[in-house]
Amino acid sequence: MSRLKLTSTGGSSLICELVGVQRDPQFQRCRLILQELSVLFPHVILPKLQGGTEHAYLDRLRDLNDVIPRDKQRLLQHQRPDPFVVVNQRLFLADEDELIDFAVDKTRLSRAELLAAVAFGAATLPPNTATAPTVDAEAALQARAETAAQEALFRYRQVSGNQFCYLLFEVDGVTLPRVEIELFHRECPKTCANFVAFCEGRVPDVDDEHKMLGYKGTRVHRVVAGGWLQAGDVLGEGDGALRSLYGGAFPDECYSVPFDSVGVVAMTSRGAPHTNGAQFFITLAPQPWLQRKQVAFGRVVSGLTTVQKLGQLDTLHERPCVPCTIVDAGRITD
Repeated sequence: MSRLKLTSTGGSSLICELVGVQRDPQFQRCRLILQELSVLFPHVILPKLQGGTEHAYLDRLRDLNDVIPRDKQRLLQHQRPDPFVVVNQRLFLADEDELIDFAVDKTRLSRAELLAAVAFGAATLPPNTATAPTVDAEAALQARAETAAQEALFRYRQVSGNQFCYLLFEVDGVTLPRVEIELFHRECPKTCANFVAFCEGRVPDVDDEHKMLGYKGTRVHRVVAGGWLQAGDVLGEGDGALRSLYGGAFPDECYSVPFDSVGVVAMTSRGAPHTNGAQFFITLAPQPWLQRKQVAFGRVVSGLTTVQKLGQLDTLHERPCVPCTIVDAGRITD
């Protein structure tokens, strides 16, 4: 066995809970580090992996409110869902660097030894591990993490069996991280088909058979603070004529998808049932009062920080004060 099989200097088991998003390579890097530590120190490092969707991440973030510093919690909620580690429900490690520093402190491993063990496997390391090129280990670790992240994303999409679309928003000339939406086409097949068609820009205009309508180039025309953001008017900025894949307005299809979280995607109506068209909205918080009033058909699975940034835009009469545009949209097929 490699000389890396060492004893802990801490004297007791360390339950290391890793919280992050499965599809994030940074989460996968931390996962690989913790798993290798648990192999090297099986009675000392006990990993508890909490990797899932951004929704699950935010739920766990709230659960750990008493452990995570308030300023860091706000950053993780509103900027980017970076992975973090909580040790024995008490110690908060904010990122990979803090995790590695913690591991170096609690074991006799150097940083170079740890990275090499994670990248290449402790059992196959040469005797001079401490002098192994850190840059090679870093590149190998990153490659493993990116592969694992892609595999996790592929598995999620395969297991769900659902369709996925994306929206790319630009605010005052700045492009935000892509928003990816899972569509519940089993519950709402016609509604989802309508949304996909607008994302792909292939909805014929009933007034001009040579014109195809789509979300690309349309505005986020309404932001209700703490409520929702509204977009998708393909013939105006909230007041355009109704258009859909089916011509004009089409009926409410199903009310089974709950308005129970941030990131629920639903159709906008004209204040009466069965008046769905192209416009949609994305919730900024749970909106249970909308159940059986609007048709929810999807949820944001990546890009919740973008949704939250859009929800924080300055507005005048609920209209964004700066241009906010969908600059790209489409169906995810990979």
